[in-house]
Amino acid sequence: MAEFGAHITITARNRPSIFDVVAQDGLMSTLQPAVKHVLKVIAESNPEKYGWCLKYSSELFVAFNLVIQHHYLSNYGASFAENFYDLKRVPLKTERHLKPLTLSNTAYLKSLSTIVAFPYFLSQMDSIYQDVQDKDADGRLSDKGWINDLQKLLLKLWPFVHFSWELLTLTFYIRYLIGKSRFHSPLLLLCGVRLENLDKEDYEIIDMRTEKLLSFRSIRGLQDLGQWLIERIGSSLMNSLEVGAFFLQFLDWFYSSSNTPRSLITQPIPPPPQTVGVQRIGGLKTENCPICLKTRRQDTVLSVSGYVFCYSCILPFVRREGKCPVTDYPASTTQLIRIYQEL
Repeated sequence: MAEFGAHITITARNRPSIFDVVAQDGLMSTLQPAVKHVLKVIAESNPEKYGWCLKYSSELFVAFNLVIQHHYLSNYGASFAENFYDLKRVPLKTERHLKPLTLSNTAYLKSLSTIVAFPYFLSQMDSIYQDVQDKDADGRLSDKGWINDLQKLLLKLWPFVHFSWELLTLTFYIRYLIGKSRFHSPLLLLCGVRLENLDKEDYEIIDMRTEKLLSFRSIRGLQDLGQWLIERIGSSLMNSLEVGAFFLQFLDWFYSSSNTPRSLITQPIPPPPQTVGVQRIGGLKTENCPICLKTRRQDTVLSVSGYVFCYSCILPFVRREGKCPVTDYPASTTQLIRIYQEL
């Protein structure tokens, strides 16, 4: 009985609290908007030169996330967020040949897919669903064609799939909270791993690996140099999260249109937009839409270039092309501003 009680005590001690698992999940959900915000600031400083950063912000974050997660899964047996909260991934089936803080190839690939690829898939599906929903609201979905049939099927199924996934995740959280499950997420079960707190031996191993990775003398090739740079970046990220949060808030204030006192620092003025598209629509009147060439209805300005369009014309164009039809500057629907005029 005493041995059984000791086993329970060790298991409970190594089992992360619900606060730890929720916090590490929340860290990655805030890291992506932070990176995208930085890319947005860079793009808005000079849309013609850096506008592509905003257009491909999701793909750039996936590449950034892939490099970071590969490094931490390979060297610490945990994701970036899990390692930050002193957690590790432990295989459900013990494999004798594996070293401490090391995942098997199968567990590594599954972990990398669920941490990097799966969230990107969900965000892309949400974006596609929103686009199809807007088309359906505007009456631009015809009754013929297999593509339109798939889009209509998506309108019906995706809300149910999304709700089912959120409900399943909530169920795992509740079962983990009351001690009925070892997994707080269905993705961990899919990967065949569970989360545990780091022990004393793990800290010693991490200190040795970190010291080796941070030592510039240990670099013997490009791979070692890459690991050294990533470890430097990761260490800086973890040690400056609070400072980074303040810095992002400052950038948000500085580039916000609602704040006018910017005389403290001279802000560079971007060059005027190059009217690439106007060459195809010469003789356009001021009150006409550059897309349909008719008198504008529901005036909407695209802030990245300053041109005004019909709302029904510019919304689907930006969603489809991701750029301004006149200047070819990369743009998103968040940069559309409706103009309401008195009749």
